[in-house]
Amino acid sequence: MAISLVRVITLEKSIKSLFLLVIILLVRPILNKKAFRSASIVLWIALLIYLISPYELEIGIENVKENSILLAISNFFDHSLGWLVNKIGSIFFKLNRLIGSVLIFTYLGIKIYKFHTVMKGSTLTQNTLCKKKIREFGLKRKVEIYINNNFKTPLTFGILRPKIILQDHILADEELLDHVLIHELIHIKKFHILLNHLVNIVACLYWYNPLLWLSLKYIDQDIEINCDKLVVQQLGDTIKNRKEYCISMLKLVERGIYENNLYLKLNPNIERMEIIKIWKKTLAGLIVFMFAFTFCLPVFANVVDLSQDRVETQGKVINNFEVNNDNRVQTISDEEYEKLELGKLSVRESGLANIDEQIKLGSFEKIAYEFEISGDDYKGFIINLENMSCSGGVEFSVIIEEDGEIIYKRRFAADSTLKVKTQKGSAYIVTVCNESNKNLSGQVNINSYTR
Repeated sequence: MAISLVRVITLEKSIKSLFLLVIILLVRPILNKKAFRSASIVLWIALLIYLISPYELEIGIENVKENSILLAISNFFDHSLGWLVNKIGSIFFKLNRLIGSVLIFTYLGIKIYKFHTVMKGSTLTQNTLCKKKIREFGLKRKVEIYINNNFKTPLTFGILRPKIILQDHILADEELLDHVLIHELIHIKKFHILLNHLVNIVACLYWYNPLLWLSLKYIDQDIEINCDKLVVQQLGDTIKNRKEYCISMLKLVERGIYENNLYLKLNPNIERMEIIKIWKKTLAGLIVFMFAFTFCLPVFANVVDLSQDRVETQGKVINNFEVNNDNRVQTISDEEYEKLELGKLSVRESGLANIDEQIKLGSFEKIAYEFEISGDDYKGFIINLENMSCSGGVEFSVIIEEDGEIIYKRRFAADSTLKVKTQKGSAYIVTVCNESNKNLSGQVNINSYTR
């Protein structure tokens, strides 16, 4: 087995994450009720780290028979992903994604500004019970508690100098105050606010992913559910303490109803109370977690077969992690290329033409060419990539699609010439991807060749 880190473009990660999002959304109700306390949080954190990191794992396996299921799932992902990236990539260009991210960062900045404006009306409290509870937690960071009735419910913000915002009606109820303080101090102790910032960063980077945006509220909800379970553990996990804590949560819900009659419908406390009443760690919950995590592996890592090298190559290849259906693509030498009788392609935009283009791709950018193979005289087409240069070393990949299906995918580190056998009447897309964070330049020639 060989494990390595490979760079992956943001759009590709966004598409792959959809599968993981669906899995998490399906199993989270079960995990929250029957698995260990942080089961859902583990999956969410894994997703967030994957989306923020520019890399993913690439696992090469030699014993294919023992790992055939994992390899089959990974291959399915690779084939589907290549088609989606090429289709969606033409809509969401890198510049558009960058503009969207800047706009959302600006929006979040405005929200933070408005929040601090409201905070100007807050009053620092010297409540004895509050100070006692902070000392009991033994936090090394200084925690300050403020009173501000402009907020409907308690909240916490700040990482190095955390602050808790309470309301007057909470100070008037000693049991409610105790439960709220434990809840908010656990948020601080577990650095949940840092996880919250991570969610906001992902939202900015993947603003064009609607399912991810819809999932953000569930991440926040699962953080709160995890915190509720830790509160019960802190109080002592008994039926009495669970009931009293649920009553405290109900008081906050009722307070919301008084201030806004839509609050009960939108407030997640109802679901949280139901989970607190029935939550119990079971073997079934652990099995569901292991099942979900296993099926999420193809998202975190690309599994490839090390036992096969399907393309005979003259040039320098980065690795053997590839797609090459039916050995239809071969890397040929310059001498073989010179002997071929070349012809024109049926290019969709301009009819019959040769593709002869000087390219310059930015970091991790790509360019795609679409054409068709028609006529009885043509056996296939040739892709000649020459004069490829990049500071720090050339690293690029070539993806070939036939009627929407990926038939070839491979990485190279030098000039290469590919000879592709085709099917009459089929449509093809050839994509050249810069796999480096430096600019890549070179010459691309694509021609048909005769029988």
